[in-house]
Amino acid sequence: MSETTGQNAFRADVLSGKTAIVTGASRGIGAAIAQRLCEAGANVVLCSRSTEAVGQIADTLQGKGYTVLSMAADISERADVDTLIEKTISQFSQIDILVNNAGITRDMLLMRLKDEDWNAVLQTNLTGTMYCTRAVLRPMIRQKGGRIINISSVVGLTGNAGQANYAAAKAGIIGFTKAIAKEVGARGITVNAIAPGFITTDMTAQIPEQNQHQLLELIPLREFGHPEDVADAVCFLASDAARYITGQTLQVDGGMVM
Repeated sequence: MSETTGQNAFRADVLSGKTAIVTGASRGIGAAIAQRLCEAGANVVLCSRSTEAVGQIADTLQGKGYTVLSMAADISERADVDTLIEKTISQFSQIDILVNNAGITRDMLLMRLKDEDWNAVLQTNLTGTMYCTRAVLRPMIRQKGGRIINISSVVGLTGNAGQANYAAAKAGIIGFTKAIAKEVGARGITVNAIAPGFITTDMTAQIPEQNQHQLLELIPLREFGHPEDVADAVCFLASDAARYITGQTLQVDGGMVM
């Protein structure tokens, strides 16, 4: 897990007593989100398909004195999601915040895209988000409140050559967010999405330097974002400061898409 960039903008008690689930929490944006939620006072359940990787993040956070629980779960499998929710409630008695961050890529031009690569991306990125969201609604309704935050992408707004499956899934998350926000708003549950732009992660590190320079020309702030920039947006939407915001997509992209 990378070192925190800048100062945490949130008080250590702003999410005190809350329990959050973060999927895809073993690295990059997910790990940064987990750390920010911990810093804001939440108990955090970290979920990833990689037992070892998510365990290392959990060990680091526990070493800092935070209350965390790590679990291996594949959100594309409904049974894994059900187990994740059951164990979270068993451990913490409640679920206040769900961050649907887990996702995969299988990039290829559509003419060469295999059915299994289309299906894998849609199943994890979109159906997995649905599984997790559906599973937390009942406990959140019983509590008369909750925060659901779905990590989409600017690619879901603009499209991107070679990413038809990924763009379709991320665009689907935005539509899904709006629909569920309308379904559960009267129950005190807000549902929002975040659409990150180019964020410094293992994925963007693989982009050739020349291409990185070209991408920076598209970003008015002339720099890639950091995982902590997305994590700060998550903390805001999870907090009482965002109590009157729902069904929205917050772009964290340096002005790339306007």
